[in-house]
Amino acid sequence: MKQLALDWDGPANLERVSSRIGAAVLSFCQAHKQFHAGELHQHVEQATGVSAPASADRILRDLRQRGVVEYRVVSRRESLYEVVNVRAA
Repeated sequence: MKQLALDWDGPANLERVSSRIGAAVLSFCQAHKQFHAGELHQHVEQATGVSAPASADRILRDLRQRGVVEYRVVSRRESLYEVVNVRAA
């Protein structure tokens, strides 16, 4: 039996996830100078309902790639991030 391959990081899936949780990730970044990844995941879940923790991470990376949110990793071991800039919408 042939398995269906899903492109979880593809444009269609990223757009679908972004439309659902993108605003929550962006508002979180606007409100926090530093945060742990778990805090972002918790905020997204509370704001939008249950989602995979990796979804918030993927949207955060996409926002950085598009120049909307600038952040740096303070401690990879602690999953600690620092928001450097958030572009005005």
